[in-house]
Amino acid sequence: MMKKAIKKLLAALLAVAMVCAMAVPAFAGTEGDITKWHSFSAFQIFTGDVTGNEIKDFKISNVEWGSNIADDAAAFLDQLKSADTIGPLFAYANSARDVLEVISQWHDSDANSIAFARFVCHYLYPDANAKPKPAVEGGGGSDHIHFDKAGYYLVVDTTPFNHGDFDHAYNSFLLMVTRDNWNVPITPKAEKPSVKKEVFDNFDNQDGTSIGVFGSSADHAINEKFQFKLTATLPASTDHAYDYYDTYAVCFKDTLSEGITYDGPDSVVIKSNNNTYDTTIDTLKYTINTDNLETQNYFEVNIPDVKACAKDAGFDLNDGATITFTYTAHLNEKATVNTTSGPTDNKNSVQLKYSNNPRPGDYWGTTPKSEVYVFTYQLNNTKRAETENGTPLPGAGFRLYSDADYKNEVKLYQDGEFYYPIKDATDKNKEAVEMKSAANGQFNVKGLDAGTYYLKETTTPADFTPCSVIPPVTITANHNGNHVELDSSKLSTTIINKKAGGITLPSTGGIGTTIFYVVGGGLMVAAIVLLVTKKRMENK
Repeated sequence: MMKKAIKKLLAALLAVAMVCAMAVPAFAGTEGDITKWHSFSAFQIFTGDVTGNEIKDFKISNVEWGSNIADDAAAFLDQLKSADTIGPLFAYANSARDVLEVISQWHDSDANSIAFARFVCHYLYPDANAKPKPAVEGGGGSDHIHFDKAGYYLVVDTTPFNHGDFDHAYNSFLLMVTRDNWNVPITPKAEKPSVKKEVFDNFDNQDGTSIGVFGSSADHAINEKFQFKLTATLPASTDHAYDYYDTYAVCFKDTLSEGITYDGPDSVVIKSNNNTYDTTIDTLKYTINTDNLETQNYFEVNIPDVKACAKDAGFDLNDGATITFTYTAHLNEKATVNTTSGPTDNKNSVQLKYSNNPRPGDYWGTTPKSEVYVFTYQLNNTKRAETENGTPLPGAGFRLYSDADYKNEVKLYQDGEFYYPIKDATDKNKEAVEMKSAANGQFNVKGLDAGTYYLKETTTPADFTPCSVIPPVTITANHNGNHVELDSSKLSTTIINKKAGGITLPSTGGIGTTIFYVVGGGLMVAAIVLLVTKKRMENK
């Protein structure tokens, strides 16, 4: 019912007629946020006698050029005759009445009346620096504009918005007939696009397949490529708001943290209802500017005229549309890794800039930011001798696998004290290495995706026995927005090796030989004793 009431009010505001009761078409503003502090300037196109007791009944007669046209009506006519689409319709118009005879055949907010309103606005505002003097100024806290003189007016939103104001937008201009000394209610309305950013998160199944969805957060390995998706939504406009723009532009401004590297675009797709327009290969329809990636970590995707894209695709932008840009990126070695529950600095945001004023000039509106977050994790390993609190044991070698049979190795390279995964975004010169425990016994893996991992000892330190089978490590991460829940106790592993001790070896021979040696030794001792005794007796 609200929409019907609004439509009736707009119809009442914009109904016009001329001398022979022919209606002059008018334009209604776009739907959206309602405020009371917009400022408006009204420019008188025609003056005349207006009769009727209600806006919907107003009829105008005895028309002449209005105060904003009369000083140079010839120039106005010359430009009108050369205007796009409607110019030929005024080929024989030489007076205000001639112009009204043409426009009185149109309907409210049809293509021709919109084109005429757009032309008048361009005539008054040839560029963004133009400051034409209005016949009437109003709004600024009031819900109406007071008109002293009757006539046919173009009303333009001239609100001075603050920089960074995300909540408001300029209204489209409108045409209207009013009596003299009359208060005309003004209800500011505007269409505003919105933007949403999502990141792809994949899930590995037991059968080796992988599925995934786009959402507000994800986890990935460092050097693993994945996608971001930016979606701008342009709301539908029953009042043909987009037609009042010569061109309607949108621009994605995407900002990456230093731990995320932009790899390149994937697709640019515009959809409206059941219509799809893939502009990916038509690079004349959009530009991607990456000049600021190195210094300020952002890039821009600009579609300078969505209206032209819609026209090429055969649909009406006033039916609403979504513009989706997807691109590939990856986490680099500067990425923040999580070892405990908490937030991450690996965030990525987008803002949408969009055409925000149908007047000529470079007017941009800006949406609030939409942010997503990417998590990655660190596995800490320590090699020790004898016990869990034993001496750190350097020199042990290990490899990491994603399966219990040790067939699918998670290949790693070393940079400083850490080992990193080798993925599709890794430098092609990187070679997989065996992890080695350092002097402190540690060999830590930085930048792992969630999942289950298996360590296998491949080199055992000298004088130690090989360690037993190492239990698997499962990284289970529940993330939502900029927060992840982790069991940090499972992200640290201690591997123990036992010292190799002395071992008794077998020998050959029998007990008989031993007895022989004992008896023989005894006889020799007895012989020596007898010999010494005999010598002593002889000396006596």
